[in-house]
Amino acid sequence: MKKRCLRWLLGVVLVLVSIVGLNAVMVVNDPVSPFPGNTCVQIGDMITDSASELLQSAADAFLFLNEVEIAGKNGLNVHAALQRVDMAAARVQQALNLFRDIIASGSEAGYEEKRIVKLRDFSYDHFANENGLSQEVMAEVSSYLSRGNVLGFYRHHARNLQTLYNTLQRIRADLLVGRLSENRVLWSLLQQYNSTMIFGNYASMVFYKI
Repeated sequence: MKKRCLRWLLGVVLVLVSIVGLNAVMVVNDPVSPFPGNTCVQIGDMITDSASELLQSAADAFLFLNEVEIAGKNGLNVHAALQRVDMAAARVQQALNLFRDIIASGSEAGYEEKRIVKLRDFSYDHFANENGLSQEVMAEVSSYLSRGNVLGFYRHHARNLQTLYNTLQRIRADLLVGRLSENRVLWSLLQQYNSTMIFGNYASMVFYKI
């Protein structure tokens, strides 16, 4: 039952991640960040780098889950599983470090007001309906962007990354003692990657639109 459940979850998340890639190229990719001058370019580059780290982390996490999937044949290869989890955690940590730098740079620079006005005036509900998006997720995104609170959105994304990192560290601790984490923890890992990437994806779609 556990194996069947995990296989189904993995398939669902892979499909969702594919949709994320098709919809907005990157997970949290703002082509014109709402900050002035050189800060805009610097933050844009860091956002792209952070998105890349997160996507590569997801790839490593899914390869770890593949180790779990095939463990039914010959038992879990703890060394291989631990290696994948370590890589996934390291990449999430790098993505988080980049967002901490983004938040610090953005806080110092302040906003470009014309860009913020566009975010405030954007029709988030209509955009979600038009593109078949989750109203619940879009409402969460718009709770920040519709008020021009881009840094608040970035902080929310950073909290998501921290939660993801903590879950990977919990799985790593179990593997170090030769134990596989409970199914609910693996379920949580998949959900966290999914929710983190879709949360960022929706914001990316908004920024591309405006």
